[in-house]
Amino acid sequence: MKVELSLRRPAGLLFRAARRVHWAQSEEGGSLVEFAALLPLLLVILAMAASFTLAFYNLQQLESATASAAALIAAEQGVTTDPCDLAMTTVQASLPGWTAGNLTYNLTISGDTGTATAYPSSSNGGSTAYSCKAAGSTGSASTAEYPNTPVTLKVSYSYRWIPIPTINPFGSLTPSSALTASSSMMAD
Repeated sequence: MKVELSLRRPAGLLFRAARRVHWAQSEEGGSLVEFAALLPLLLVILAMAASFTLAFYNLQQLESATASAAALIAAEQGVTTDPCDLAMTTVQASLPGWTAGNLTYNLTISGDTGTATAYPSSSNGGSTAYSCKAAGSTGSASTAEYPNTPVTLKVSYSYRWIPIPTINPFGSLTPSSALTASSSMMAD
């Protein structure tokens, strides 16, 4: 009886250990298959999160550059000969790694009567020249600025998101949109 019990216990332990090893091996393969199936989805989610983070960072930079350009135009009202060119050079100097041809500008200057004159940039995607004369005005835009009137600058940038490779017969999916920032300052 004592011999029988002593052999039964190690045999039971060995049987349970073998069953655990067999169970663990089959679970390990199933986990690997599940991981391989979910990896592409996880990578797409990670790429989208990185793209949105980068877009918000770029929007913050664009807003900062727009605000500094609008403040400079408002501070130098009546002194500068072309506030549109000043806006363009200030924004481009604040954003050194950006493609200048993807930026569009719209400067609105209010006169003494409260009438606002808009000076939109003439083209997007290649033109880096921006002058208030291009809007069809006959006089200098700086003479249209009066103290205590708002100067509004709106800048847009054509932004391309991080490309997400897809199984698509027409190519990969690379969405694009425009980041837009607007700032208004009072001309002193």
